[in-house]
Amino acid sequence: MNYKDIVDAAKAYTDRYDEELGDHMAAFTRVVEAKINNALRTGDQSCRARIYLRRGEEYYTLPCDWGGARDVELIPDGQQHGKTLVYLAPEQMNALQRENNSSNSGHHYYTIIAGQIQVAPETDNLVLEIVYYQRLPELAQDTDTNWLTEKNPDAYIFGLCTEISAFAKDDASFGTYNERFMSSLMDITMEDQISRWSGPALRTQVEGMVV
Repeated sequence: MNYKDIVDAAKAYTDRYDEELGDHMAAFTRVVEAKINNALRTGDQSCRARIYLRRGEEYYTLPCDWGGARDVELIPDGQQHGKTLVYLAPEQMNALQRENNSSNSGHHYYTIIAGQIQVAPETDNLVLEIVYYQRLPELAQDTDTNWLTEKNPDAYIFGLCTEISAFAKDDASFGTYNERFMSSLMDITMEDQISRWSGPALRTQVEGMVV
């Protein structure tokens, strides 16, 4: 479904076709997308980005659609695999640098501050490969789509119905549609967990032995 299809479905569910509602539909959509971005962390949102590190720099701008880290690795340029970085809270990173342990610990660390990723110790000739959760590409034009509209349009539809009901101060409808909206998000999360962890039972490897 595209954006127009979703808006038309939400209007049909709530039986609202007035011009006043149309004037606010874009704002309602941004609210719904913000709620979805806060609620979901699924495989469908996974995206990969690479940042080339330079000596003398420790802060690098994150992708504009950043929704949270899933995995951060340091990879030598031209190679496929590298070493996973250890996450530290900002205050831990500051303490580590004050103690001057970051250069001789054998580990690299990262933290997230104000839309930037900080990497310590400083390095070059390495690539920072980030697998992150991508925020929903916004719907604006009638023909716009994204992965959620194609796979789970009900989340958008019932999210919009919830906002329309709140706008109309219809508490009964708000409760009904909000419940369906939350249920759709739970279904997406459950489906993601099933698809991500389906297959043989997980096994633990200890010092070369698989348990």
